[in-house]
Amino acid sequence: LIACVAYRRKRVALDTGAQAVAAQYGGTFNPVMLVLTTFSSVFSGYTVMGVPEEASSKGYLALRWLPTVPAIAIGMLLYYPRLRQLSIDRGYRSPNDFVTDRYRSKVLRICCSLCTCIPQLFYLTVQLVSFAELLSGITFGAVPKLWGMIIFVVVVLVMEKIGGMNSVVLSDAVQALFMIAGFLLLLVILTVHFGTLDTLAVATCPTLGFVNTTSVALLRDHGDRTSTPARCRSGDAPECTAFGCIGAAKSEFLSVPSWEAQAAHLFLVLNELAFPLNPHMVQRVYIASSGEAVRLVVIALLFASFLTVIPGVVAGIVKATFADSWAMDSQGPDVSAFSAIGNELKRMGPFEYFLVSTLTCSSMAAIMSTADSVILGVSNALSIDIFEGVFAPAASQKAIVRCGTVISFAMTVIATICGSFISSEDFGALLTMQNGILLQVLPAFLLGLFFDVSTQAILAGIICGIISFAIAWLAFNPLGAFFVPAPNVGAFVNFVVVGVAQYLIRTSEAPHDAFGQGKFGERLSVGAIRESMKGVKEPDRTLLAIGAIAVFATVPFYCELGFPGGLAWGFPAWSVALFLLAIAATVLIAPPLGRGGGWDSAVTSSAQLEIAGPPQAVAGGEGEVAI
Repeated sequence: LIACVAYRRKRVALDTGAQAVAAQYGGTFNPVMLVLTTFSSVFSGYTVMGVPEEASSKGYLALRWLPTVPAIAIGMLLYYPRLRQLSIDRGYRSPNDFVTDRYRSKVLRICCSLCTCIPQLFYLTVQLVSFAELLSGITFGAVPKLWGMIIFVVVVLVMEKIGGMNSVVLSDAVQALFMIAGFLLLLVILTVHFGTLDTLAVATCPTLGFVNTTSVALLRDHGDRTSTPARCRSGDAPECTAFGCIGAAKSEFLSVPSWEAQAAHLFLVLNELAFPLNPHMVQRVYIASSGEAVRLVVIALLFASFLTVIPGVVAGIVKATFADSWAMDSQGPDVSAFSAIGNELKRMGPFEYFLVSTLTCSSMAAIMSTADSVILGVSNALSIDIFEGVFAPAASQKAIVRCGTVISFAMTVIATICGSFISSEDFGALLTMQNGILLQVLPAFLLGLFFDVSTQAILAGIICGIISFAIAWLAFNPLGAFFVPAPNVGAFVNFVVVGVAQYLIRTSEAPHDAFGQGKFGERLSVGAIRESMKGVKEPDRTLLAIGAIAVFATVPFYCELGFPGGLAWGFPAWSVALFLLAIAATVLIAPPLGRGGGWDSAVTSSAQLEIAGPPQAVAGGEGEVAI
């Protein structure tokens, strides 16, 4: 049904004069649709599979995913007001059109396109693995991981071909509603059947039990996946192990995170500042019907993180605490936390079975839709930035779309091969790597939007940053002793080189770029950006800075400074501090969104529209310009 509606919307756009590129990659969507599609893009494979899996192996440390969303929101609030206004005034079609317009360098355009698109392979691989592991889990291994990924690829490519961006947004909207309701009900059901985490914390909680590990081994050796292992009367015997209480079964969950774990937390959050520059996220800015819609998206994301991350953390810890006593198809290294929880709940009654089935199906569909948006964003960027911008400036609209289709196919093949060697336990490291590479384009966008930085300085920074990242990754990481990931070494070098080069060059002149000149006219300057932003109310940067402090304070380094240890209200004290600081960051970041003044210029002059050329299509409603 979604495919039919998406195809119809795409055909209507083409029949009413929209060009092929605009019909495939663009559109205009109201605030509600924009919120739901962005929700599905941010909370997908990482949330459904990664968070429960990390919680089942690392416990409360998985709460580090909570402050990642405020970090994303800070990035969105910095970049999006200006990028959105420029997309209207200058007619941007590709996520990297700003780089072309601002710097007028073919080499820099290629570098930025690669740095924004290569990380999407990590992101797409996560979606593939999430879907395949989920499908394998609910079918008790009947559908192998490889076949799950192949099914995924076929459906995603067909949906993209049929409806383009319309397929992505419409399917996102439907599945997001089911995911939100499912996560909330999952939290309630887990609490009813297993108890709250605070009551499970002590080693002698009421649900304490012991399972016979010899029985577990025998059932596994005989391939019996439906029977539950024998219980012990007490834990005195060496072959008996505890379950049902965190303090007894997983006491390490209650301890203070190591320095390495704290560093992983820090860089996970830090690198999320680059997440809004993912091509599929920038596309969301271009298809928004208004700046107010984008503001609403940020508000919704800030509070939605608590609705999605917390149930995932609870599910993972419950699995780790009780799994030894469950049937063999719900335990073991080959069963994901989400699948294990689902298998057990389905045995508890028809309502639980229906809930798990609904949440599983909606999660799988949302994962597929997220992957589709990632593929669409990459094919959009590469087909315009590289194919049209470098190899075929005179390419027709249909040729650009065909090139995008080839890119989509190639990307899914590579991701499928990579997914064969990756499991959901690797998602945290993959996200750090993904956003770390994406950080290489941060100076181009952040400095280019606000400062008179030169093309030469940005280009020198990104080249040195990429080389440094490769050396740190493949040969020697000079900051490895401090647990600094290789991508962040490259990003640090990038910023330093930009600063030094800008000081030495002392010029803002850009090289001549015929492609950029023909597409946008005179080069975009900081002065032109400020002129374009007249009448646009941007977020309060002081509050953003305070919110950023709260975000980074969620890293529990204070435990090493004498912060009280032990439990607080049944939880590790450091995890309570993390949770409260995440709330504080959310509150601090959210106020700028609701304080008068929007992100839309009061008047979009005819002169501005002439610079950009005529819009591809205009939808009904004030200010709704389809890019």
